[in-house]
Amino acid sequence: MGITLALTVTVALTVSAVTREATIQGDLRRQKEAFFAAEAGLAEGRETMRLLLGDSETYNTALAALGPPVSEPGLGSATQPWYEVLPAPASSDGWNTYPLTLEDLSVAERSSATGELYADYPRQANVRYRVFVHDDADDADFTEDTNRRVWLVAVGEVLGSSGRPTRSVVQALITNDNALRLTGPGCVNRGCGPSNTFNNTLDRQAPSPQTVRFF
Repeated sequence: MGITLALTVTVALTVSAVTREATIQGDLRRQKEAFFAAEAGLAEGRETMRLLLGDSETYNTALAALGPPVSEPGLGSATQPWYEVLPAPASSDGWNTYPLTLEDLSVAERSSATGELYADYPRQANVRYRVFVHDDADDADFTEDTNRRVWLVAVGEVLGSSGRPTRSVVQALITNDNALRLTGPGCVNRGCGPSNTFNNTLDRQAPSPQTVRFF
């Protein structure tokens, strides 16, 4: 009886340890998936902001093109608005998804290097992401961009079988390089005056009195 009890306890502890290890490994895998989804969303959001920016010097026009601020709790406020960079379909609960379907994959993508078709592959049906943008703390007014810099925030999420989501958040400060640049013709860029000569108050070196002969 004692031996049977000891074996039962040992088996129960072994099963518990294996289950716990499998849970930990599953959490680590989902964390990586959520991180990669957030990174991909961040790259997509950065490109979207670049296209919306156009030739503008600040991000005000791009922010206005994104529509009204997000009104969800925890995502900004009336004085510090957040905007959805990649709006998702209404049917998706606000999230963009990364599903893989057979129709979207070419034969090469569904085959090994030797041409053998894969029997199955991860469909990524439980991976999703959202991307937001908000002004940085350049001044007290968070509703207007003045220094050509804004924060992009991407959230990646993986839904587990238990219903408990695993999330990863990454953010990046992006800068607009469409700054005003002053240029001029001739030697003005090198320090000469309006007459295109160096014989002026801006001259860095006095003119040489040497006579130059042309043959």
